[in-house]
Amino acid sequence: MAERRGRGRPRENDSDTSAAISRVAMQRFAAQGFDATTLREIAGDAGVDVALISYRFGGKLGLWKNIVSQAGTGLREALERTLDDSEITGAHKRLENSAHAFLAYLLHRPEVPRLLLRDITIDSDRSKWLLETLSLPLHQHFIELAQAAANERDTAPAHLEFRVASFIYSAASTVARRERLGKLVGGMEDDAQFAAALEEVLVEGAMIP
Repeated sequence: MAERRGRGRPRENDSDTSAAISRVAMQRFAAQGFDATTLREIAGDAGVDVALISYRFGGKLGLWKNIVSQAGTGLREALERTLDDSEITGAHKRLENSAHAFLAYLLHRPEVPRLLLRDITIDSDRSKWLLETLSLPLHQHFIELAQAAANERDTAPAHLEFRVASFIYSAASTVARRERLGKLVGGMEDDAQFAAALEEVLVEGAMIP
């Protein structure tokens, strides 16, 4: 059972413990899916009592939602940092840099696209949470940039919103299924070559006209 503590500032290791639980839970949920993952497995991976997870996060669903929210926040911050760069001028360049930042984030955190793809196609409250917390804000971010880029060049590509959605889900699916892709396409085991191919095909070849 979680140790109770009085009011006041949290213990220094409270945030570390919660972060450790979140890290191992992300890996479990991404690899096994929500239904197949148990709190006991997560507690074992994190080296904590299972009751502590319920105490900190309110149960498995609360932990899952916390992880999705963290992923959404981390992704938004990564994309916003590229837009804060004062040296980037022009809507097209802003779109291109944001697309590169998105791919870099997925490559650095491949568990995020795995988590996204596990539940997004299932009609459930979790898929709605993923849609609202991850997909829709991401889609809106790129739609605004892509529309600005199209206006800058005075050439609106056909099916702009579809291009954006395809870019997002193609990127997530390709990174999440990289191992399987490597069985079909040679050279994908090399990180640099995989990243270069991903950018060339999905950024220059799909979303950016």
